[in-house]
Amino acid sequence: MAITDRYKLQPSPLITIDGHESEASNLQLTIAPTTDAGNISGIVRKADGTPLSNATVKLFTSGGTPFEHTNSNAAGRFIFPRVPVGSYFITASEPTYLTPLRIPVTVLRDRDTDVVITMQQDPDANKNAVFGIIQNSVNNQPIDDTTVELFRVNGTTNELVGIVSSNAEGQYLFANLNNGTYFATASKPGFLSSQGTPFTVTDRDFASSNLILAEDPDANTGTISGIVTDNQSNQPIVNAIVALYSVSNGVEMIIDISKTNAGGLYLFGDLPSGTYRVKATVQVET
Repeated sequence: MAITDRYKLQPSPLITIDGHESEASNLQLTIAPTTDAGNISGIVRKADGTPLSNATVKLFTSGGTPFEHTNSNAAGRFIFPRVPVGSYFITASEPTYLTPLRIPVTVLRDRDTDVVITMQQDPDANKNAVFGIIQNSVNNQPIDDTTVELFRVNGTTNELVGIVSSNAEGQYLFANLNNGTYFATASKPGFLSSQGTPFTVTDRDFASSNLILAEDPDANTGTISGIVTDNQSNQPIVNAIVALYSVSNGVEMIIDISKTNAGGLYLFGDLPSGTYRVKATVQVET
């Protein structure tokens, strides 16, 4: 049986004895309130059995709602006192360790429930991370759904490590990075792409790299492209002359001239709203 208080511990007033005196001190005890509660105590330890200090130990209700948390002491011990009778879950966390599955525990009245929580070392504990915010250069507002690419500098080449998208707050994150030098780039339709300053991370560094995107002044323009081919062989024609005309009130005026590439492709960009026509030919000197 566990020892409990039936009455609250009641102190007397200070009693002073001055020589050969006999003093009386009567005490009236108040019945201790009865509570249906018990304690949860235990130890947090590493996989090899040694105690793990300063680990955060968290207690949840049976429905998964956080109930209370504490920390393990130098000996790895922890206690949750006077927990109402019932069913709970418990787990722990500590940097560089994996959070174990929640352990079910049952609290009995005036009893102590002992729990052992074993923590496994995170195999990626010493890896690095980079995070940042993508912002508009005009008002510094975050830009969501931006494509962010991370590159690792490898000698004279740049190795693509990953591609993510910024969230509604403009934030992005790359984790589990090996030691090395990296840089991030950001791009989104309507903006000019941006490249961040290279940075080096070593042994659990968490580096910040914010990127600013300037609005593309030609974002609201169009393009005209096509393939020029020989109508008999259907083969692409290289270096064909392609003229771009603007058409206004039936009048055509050349505004640009280009040539097709090796695949017969031509492309005119940054075209404002309007009506256009393209014409192609091949000219040779004789």
